[in-house]
Amino acid sequence: MILSDRDILNEIKNGTIIITPPIDEQDLSPCTLDVHLGTKIFKFKQYPAAARLHIILSHPDLATSLSDLCDTFDISHRRYTLEPNEFVLAYTKEKVKLPPRISARIEGRSTNARYGLAIHNTAPIIHPTFNAPIMLEMCNVGTCDLELSAGDSIGQLIFERVESDPLRSLVSAWQGQKANLRPGSKK
Repeated sequence: MILSDRDILNEIKNGTIIITPPIDEQDLSPCTLDVHLGTKIFKFKQYPAAARLHIILSHPDLATSLSDLCDTFDISHRRYTLEPNEFVLAYTKEKVKLPPRISARIEGRSTNARYGLAIHNTAPIIHPTFNAPIMLEMCNVGTCDLELSAGDSIGQLIFERVESDPLRSLVSAWQGQKANLRPGSKK
């Protein structure tokens, strides 16, 4: 069952869902909560044509190598231009902490999507017990440059009740992550 704005507010007021910094009620829609772009953009480094990089997706150190492959751009006080066909990583300004019986999905905002901004590739699910900022996998699939600023309303969360307690706890390299590309602590 998808939570309504009333349900989302009640869960936040009861401390079941924790959003840091606190939400602005203007960011609520009938069944979503807007989230905002954080202060850093991570762009994959460009390698010369003679030096091809291969990423082994099954390698045990895959998650820890991500920060070595990217340059970091601080957008606290300036805009970032996301060019057509460019792919970057970023985090939401908000840190989200979910209980065992609530999950969420991150989705793009339709206004931004109409100009070509996609904010996730295939990873919209935020599992129960997640506790971190949300990583965005952003791509400009449009034809015009897109100007991004810290604090932009970048996506929306859809919260859902989980019918029973999961059998397993969330085990992820990214659980507890900070707004950088280093994995968090595993549980």
